[in-house]
Amino acid sequence: MSKKIDERNPREVGHGALPDHPAVKTPWEKLISVHDAHHFILKHVGLLDADFMQVLRIIVPDYEDRADRLCSNIREQARAIYDSPYGVQTCDKLHIHPFMCGNFMGGLLGDAGDERLLMCGRVNDFGSHRVEKELDVCYWDIVGSEFCRTTVVGLQNQGLGLSQASGQTGNNLDYCMVEAKGCGDLHCRIVAEDREKFPMPEHKVWESFGPIATADQIKFTARDEMADESMIYREECGYRYTGGTCQEEETAESYITCFTCLAGYYMEPVFQDAIQKGEITEELLNHIIRCVFEACGKTAYRDFYAVRGLRGWLGVPDEIHDGRTLGAYIETICQMLRADYKIEAFNQDEVIYNIDRTAVTMRYPRLATAYLALWNGMCKTLVGTEWFCWEEETEENILRIKIARKIDKFC
Repeated sequence: MSKKIDERNPREVGHGALPDHPAVKTPWEKLISVHDAHHFILKHVGLLDADFMQVLRIIVPDYEDRADRLCSNIREQARAIYDSPYGVQTCDKLHIHPFMCGNFMGGLLGDAGDERLLMCGRVNDFGSHRVEKELDVCYWDIVGSEFCRTTVVGLQNQGLGLSQASGQTGNNLDYCMVEAKGCGDLHCRIVAEDREKFPMPEHKVWESFGPIATADQIKFTARDEMADESMIYREECGYRYTGGTCQEEETAESYITCFTCLAGYYMEPVFQDAIQKGEITEELLNHIIRCVFEACGKTAYRDFYAVRGLRGWLGVPDEIHDGRTLGAYIETICQMLRADYKIEAFNQDEVIYNIDRTAVTMRYPRLATAYLALWNGMCKTLVGTEWFCWEEETEENILRIKIARKIDKFC
């Protein structure tokens, strides 16, 4: 092992000596189970999305305008993604039967996605005229109500795309979010209704929060009966997800497909529209992203107890107070995201990682700008103001991160 890298046991050392346990390993032999990693990485992605929402709020300050742009963009995007060969494959995976007609089948897609994202709850109604899904947990409840509205419009049109892909078009249900945890409700609740059977006045695309015609049919779950784990982590469910059409998914499959930066999927089209309309430049957008994310990074570890918490979580030895703490955090995130990386240096003077750029940015290139600002901000309060985290140029698809001391009079 290179002298630039502190001695450590590689991940493969000892494999087979003891029963295998799916886990992430920190540089100091601390294991984080797949259960804890799954919960952590989804909360982490939810935080990234919450930060991106602040960027969007700066660019589009009016609530109605912002919500309308998000919903209008996702409506077309969601439909196009699933009205395609990918939609045909999804219909097969969801076990959608030939006689299932209409966009109510979006309920199957939403339920499977919820469980994969550990947004546990229950389907209270599922039919061609009405669908009701109740959530007890949502890691995106901190993003903002605009985001909640957008997910409803997206799900409605994903269902429409699936309907078109299957060749079995039928009733087009109107999806509404009646309750939202991000707005203070106990549950998130989506109810989809067939407007021919349950007529209601028309509403604007972004007005995807109730009211609904079938409020008397809502099945409300009391707090003491709510779930706190998804099916893939519950013994009673055999640690697997089983959908309404007998689609099954094991824990490993759910984890592998669970994470993406929803900010890219929902917000990037709005960013691009604003650039094309001349409301903002690419340079100013990236500047706002850097400002927001660097501030978030600094704030995360300004309080002493937050530093102690992270050090304990990673198993950092008491004598280490340098860039290795932040490096270990980044390395742990890479493992959770299943992003390949190589360690070039890991010692008291410098930390250097070469990371698969596409994997760590979750297919959203703008996230690299955000991560670099976030990590540099974290460096200031997690490690100290002598330390910086920055990118060095290297191969095109590699994100080369260096953490070290330096002096910058314009930081």
